[in-house]
Amino acid sequence: MVDGVYLFAAAAGVPLVLWFLLAGADDGGGGDGSAGDGVGGVMLRLLPLSTIAFFLATFGVCGIVLGLLDTPDATTLVAAAAAAVVAGAVNSTLFAYLRRSGSTSDVSDRQLAGSVGRVVLPVASERRGRVSVSVGGQHVYLSAETLPDAPAELEVGAPVLVVEVDRGVALVTRLDPELT
Repeated sequence: MVDGVYLFAAAAGVPLVLWFLLAGADDGGGGDGSAGDGVGGVMLRLLPLSTIAFFLATFGVCGIVLGLLDTPDATTLVAAAAAAVVAGAVNSTLFAYLRRSGSTSDVSDRQLAGSVGRVVLPVASERRGRVSVSVGGQHVYLSAETLPDAPAELEVGAPVLVVEVDRGVALVTRLDPELT
């Protein structure tokens, strides 16, 4: 009976832990209390799924290993539970720290306005083209349109100024080469 509990915990926890580690999956445990609804949602608000998975995997594997070593049942249960609590706490603490200290490479439309770039696909008043701008050390490629009164096509390599960006489409104008 007790061996079945350890086997079930390991069978449920180990695949989830592997999924979190190998797939880089996010369990939504951002700490804002937004994960899940209903009775199961209450548990996910208190503990992220990754913490529950680490708890189950550690409890199950530890219980199976100690059982194979002929450790007394009470000692096995206490040791497996203690190891599982430690593993869950370490997981929760470590990933909460990583979520708080993580940086993102997302660039907002507002940050792109005023950037200087170069045309990579010709832009004309009647069709969109593509421009490349460098923001924060990374190249960002945007669909681009010219200002409404633009007189000519912007050829590949032409320097441009991003006037504004709306939903990923840049409104650009030719930049005097002396200003680049």
